[in-house]
Amino acid sequence: MMKSMKLLINTYIFIEYFKDIPVIIVNFAPIMGKKVVSSLKRAQIRRLILTISAIVAGSILPVIAQNRIYSDSYLTVGDTVVKRIMLKPVSDSAYVNVDYSDIDFRLNKARLDISYLDNGLTLLRLDRVIDSIGPANIAAIEIISQSSPEGPLARNTWLTENRSKIMIDYIKRVFPDLYSKVSYNRITESWDNLAQYVFDDPNLEKETIDKILDIIYSDLKIETKKAKLRNSLGSNPKTGDVYAYLIKNYYPVIRNSGIYILHNLEEEPRYILNPEKQTEEVAILDSIPIPDFTDVEEMLRKRPIFAFKTNMLYNASFTQELGWAPIYNFELEFYPSEDGRWTWLYEYEFPWHSKDSRHQYLQILNMQLEARRYFKRASHHSGHYMSLYIGGNLYDICFDSKAGHGYQGEGGGLGLGYGYVLPLGKKVDTRWKLEFFLKGGFYMTFYDPYDAGNPYLGKYYYEWYDNPNLFRKRNMVFRWLGPTGAGISLSYDFFNINVKDNK
Repeated sequence: MMKSMKLLINTYIFIEYFKDIPVIIVNFAPIMGKKVVSSLKRAQIRRLILTISAIVAGSILPVIAQNRIYSDSYLTVGDTVVKRIMLKPVSDSAYVNVDYSDIDFRLNKARLDISYLDNGLTLLRLDRVIDSIGPANIAAIEIISQSSPEGPLARNTWLTENRSKIMIDYIKRVFPDLYSKVSYNRITESWDNLAQYVFDDPNLEKETIDKILDIIYSDLKIETKKAKLRNSLGSNPKTGDVYAYLIKNYYPVIRNSGIYILHNLEEEPRYILNPEKQTEEVAILDSIPIPDFTDVEEMLRKRPIFAFKTNMLYNASFTQELGWAPIYNFELEFYPSEDGRWTWLYEYEFPWHSKDSRHQYLQILNMQLEARRYFKRASHHSGHYMSLYIGGNLYDICFDSKAGHGYQGEGGGLGLGYGYVLPLGKKVDTRWKLEFFLKGGFYMTFYDPYDAGNPYLGKYYYEWYDNPNLFRKRNMVFRWLGPTGAGISLSYDFFNINVKDNK
């Protein structure tokens, strides 16, 4: 029964802890490459990965290795990594060993939330520890709850008591054989923990630390202490508003219930090392100079956000009557992230050649918008890609030097493309690139044919043999499904922006 209950609880932990994965992927995957995701979000993703590893490790690794994976005395709160302060058990534990875990609670809540901070991971570890020790070898389980020093004292007293009760209820449901060994105590508002966090904080000036400690250890009433903390701490150059800094970074890790497992087994060594070899390794490690990173600044480098391109096949176009008649063109490809796969492209073609005496016209305005997806991430936008485009154009084309027969119209289409971008240089981030591409899709145009007339009097006439009053422009339609473009483009990445690198 106990095994089936623990399996049910662990399954619930897994589902609850991982329910936000699709939201994290949708919201943060597109901008991870920009390196602007806060350390809090990165910590959430790291905890998800760690939890997956923990679940797998719990099945295939021995207890020693499991404990090494689950144990983590650091916690990310806000944008700061906070080292845990472990509470001391009240019971006399001189004759036993102690294993410690703690469950965190949200502000003004006494509900067990396994998706909050590291709670899901902690409960998984607690299950593994109890199984490895064995219920018969556990002498006692002691729960000590506390609250952060904010809000009314009466409310905090209620919170700490009910936080202990919720943990006792959890142990009763999951480990019923241990219920008779559970006891609890409460600290209520843990001013001592707050004082220790403040004393160890390198971001606070000594004057600020002394001021906070003087308030904490003063003989003032509790509510007066809280008021002075709120209103008299001022700002610190590294942290800004000091009280807001404490609320963000230290108050969350004080709202918890510590779970102490007092047991009779000798603690297994985490690492089994040869003492002589260990001495040699320590000596080697001590001889390695440790670099001083205190003066290292954030290094700035540049990355491009646009590429300018031109299709050399279009630029080399030629007709017998016009001679060299380039289809002037350019493309702008926008890189939304440095290592992402998606890019956006704008293409514009604008040849405007004419020779009236020979009835030669090559006049086109063509615009396209294109979305590209490169096959490889972090490829600096090179290699194979697929694209989706949509565009429209207008044109006047005539190459008939004798009769002056040509076409005027407007059209539009959409389709797919495939291409390959080849960097021109040995460096991975070279700016010069050569691109080969093919496009195909559906195109439809409304147009009118026209003639110069015979004899040619310097005018052109639409072909229409009915009542002139019935004539309407663009009364003919042409549809096409097939190849719509090809090219060999030369491109250059430009318009750089600064990117921070923490070296």
